[in-house]
Amino acid sequence: MKRIVTIMFLLALIGVFTMASTEIPVVDANLPENLETATFGLGCFWGSEAIFGGISGVYRTSVGYAGGTKVNPSYYSLGDHTEVVQIQFDSSVISYEELLELFWLSHNPYVNYKIQYMSLILYHNEQQKETAEMFIDSKENEAGRKAATEVSRMTEFYRAEDYHLKFYLQRDKEILNDLLRYYEDIFALNDSTVAARLNSLLAGKGDPDLMKNEYEDYGLQNRALEKVREMLF
Repeated sequence: MKRIVTIMFLLALIGVFTMASTEIPVVDANLPENLETATFGLGCFWGSEAIFGGISGVYRTSVGYAGGTKVNPSYYSLGDHTEVVQIQFDSSVISYEELLELFWLSHNPYVNYKIQYMSLILYHNEQQKETAEMFIDSKENEAGRKAATEVSRMTEFYRAEDYHLKFYLQRDKEILNDLLRYYEDIFALNDSTVAARLNSLLAGKGDPDLMKNEYEDYGLQNRALEKVREMLF
């Protein structure tokens, strides 16, 4: 009888730990359904990811290579691909055109950079294509000159190497390791809104008012939470 009770207790204990390990921060557990995807190239993707990750309506960000033809590119063998940020957003909160406006203001779209850092909009559907083309036409008419931004169909997105992902968050090991309690590795943070927000905050980007309203639900423990609080207030 004692043996059975002991086994049942151990099974229950394992169940508790399993439940705890699968819990995620409140912000990550309450993502809207039917998120849309946008992909932009606007220079080094470290900064690009930080720009978009801290704004209302954007829930996931990732960095990688796209726009070219080389199969399985890498940072040191990029071929004809561009560094891009891929975003998942709720269009009922932020429109694709508003994302384009942020894209436009966050780099110089009139400069012909090399392919790796070029100004690039990769559309995921015909509506995005039409919106992007109309947006650029409007900006060119306002400026009285032609933009260097290219608009192309999105084909394959190749995720960047681990050391590029959430670059600014990775530089703060205390906050990073606190968040990784919920996730198996750095790649899993691509699905985390909290990671996108913290990466933006640590880069000095994003909407501080948004993060002031959210940060207590980021699932951070005392030391990391206090560090975030000090940056916001």
